[in-house]
Amino acid sequence: MSQGALYLGIDAGGTKTHALIADAAGRVRGVGAAGPGNWEGVGLEGALATYRDALGQALAGAGIAASQVAAAGYGLAGYDWPSDHARLDPLLARLGVPGPRVLVNDTAVALRAGAEDGVGVVIIAGTGTTVAGCNAAGQRWRTFGEGNDLGDMGGAGDIARLALRAVARAYTGAGPETALTALFVAHYGAPSAIEMLEWIVRGQAPRPSGALAPQVFAAADAGDAVAQAIIREVGTALGGNAAAVVRRLEMEAEAFPVVLAGGVFRSRSAALVAAIMAPVRAVAPHAHPRVLETLPVVGGALLAMEAAGVQVTPEVHRRLAQGARQRLEPGGDA
Repeated sequence: MSQGALYLGIDAGGTKTHALIADAAGRVRGVGAAGPGNWEGVGLEGALATYRDALGQALAGAGIAASQVAAAGYGLAGYDWPSDHARLDPLLARLGVPGPRVLVNDTAVALRAGAEDGVGVVIIAGTGTTVAGCNAAGQRWRTFGEGNDLGDMGGAGDIARLALRAVARAYTGAGPETALTALFVAHYGAPSAIEMLEWIVRGQAPRPSGALAPQVFAAADAGDAVAQAIIREVGTALGGNAAAVVRRLEMEAEAFPVVLAGGVFRSRSAALVAAIMAPVRAVAPHAHPRVLETLPVVGGALLAMEAAGVQVTPEVHRRLAQGARQRLEPGGDA
């Protein structure tokens, strides 16, 4: 590590891409923000263009060239299978950033951003969901993040689908009455539940999306038993996957954070967190939940520092997290 060395983190997701350049003290020197960076959605050349866009902004802010970066940590959505390394690593080489290069799935940078030493489990629940973990030996394990068919359930989209099923079952009498019926009918502007369901089935209205998940949380908070059962169901599913990651990484005896990231956790639902932690604590009693308040790109920069031999202290982590929030989040601390 040279004096004054600078480190790059990139977090490329399905909707946005962040880049951050910082020094070893955790001071942010430059940032960049660009559009979707998942190559599965925008193609390899499209992903590279997005990386270059975000990186170029960060380099300009730092007043340096790419060749002056000491190391880089890349958290990439779409880096999902062993075959993706041969596809994405050469793409990153074309950025011209020298030094050690850490390439991980974007779940790994979220975990590093939320855990003091990078050890723990992260549950990302947005529209969909993925669970990942890293143990003290640096071993990683994750679920597929490819939806219910491959074992991941608990995102906002799943919450909305379960709510629609509950409304349909309430109508037929197969399930109990629920306040979700009135909420969904109002959302669709339908005269009645049966007409709303007909619209959905016949394609005259879209099926419920994750945007309806907040209404399910609101109904649960207001005491609706059906909505509460849905929150418990998705929480138990997320917690079960987290417990499986814990077992695979042999972390049962350790104390570590379960980092909760993604839009679903903006609900601040205590019931959801309790449902998640029940199966986790059944195998790892010292685990504790932690809602991610730090931008995931911070984790990429920390991984770059560690790859270059930098000792990351809690103060470095805190300063970097605060600087990233100020520079990249609208309305962040100025």
